[in-house]
Amino acid sequence: MSNLATALVEAAERHPHRPAVCGEGSTLTYAELDEFSARAAGGMRAHGVGPGFRVGLRLPYGPVYAVLFFGALRAGAIVVPLYPRGPRHDARAQDDACGAKLVFAAPDANAARVAWTGDTTLVQAGPDFLDQVAFWPQHFEVTARTDRDAAVVIGTEGGTAAARGMTLSHRTLRDAAWTTRTLMAESVTDDSDGDGDGDRDGRAAYGLHAVVLSGACLPGGRGQAVTTRRPHAFP
Repeated sequence: MSNLATALVEAAERHPHRPAVCGEGSTLTYAELDEFSARAAGGMRAHGVGPGFRVGLRLPYGPVYAVLFFGALRAGAIVVPLYPRGPRHDARAQDDACGAKLVFAAPDANAARVAWTGDTTLVQAGPDFLDQVAFWPQHFEVTARTDRDAAVVIGTEGGTAAARGMTLSHRTLRDAAWTTRTLMAESVTDDSDGDGDGDRDGRAAYGLHAVVLSGACLPGGRGQAVTTRRPHAFP
């Protein structure tokens, strides 16, 4: 099986209690990240996401981003990291989504005013988002993918057509993760422009896997507190 999400499952088996990802006020162990990603995958599949579907992430790096990233891969989907240029960016949602069936985004008044049309569904990930994910159905299996299957499509909003169409396969990401695992701190947390979006050229994707392959802890931005409360349904 070539699905990169397998790396998380194996890491959770080796050191379940080791911190995997942290953010302000929240830390997930490898076992917790594994379980949350399984529930994220279950929620996505219940909403019609399957192998080859695109899932957009317009979120800061932290526990929620990691959970949804691995959850999408676990479901066999393609992750589309979305990085808005700024608060005045007013592109239509269909262009912003880069073909994603679901887009998970931090609550934002501007995003809420955009007319999300077609097959794209916006899911806002607020401060209690992981509380909600804890009630989603679990999908522990990792969907089989080949080395050549797409894992990530770079979706920088407002960028060139070439940049927005950059596709990284499972093999490409795996090879890059092994090569750069000792540099993953710079790869994941580089945010020199101060906008909270981190690296824009795809290095965060294989940096995230470098964290898992090395058994380290991913430092995040604005984290989410995890206290299971009430269930949540997709809109």
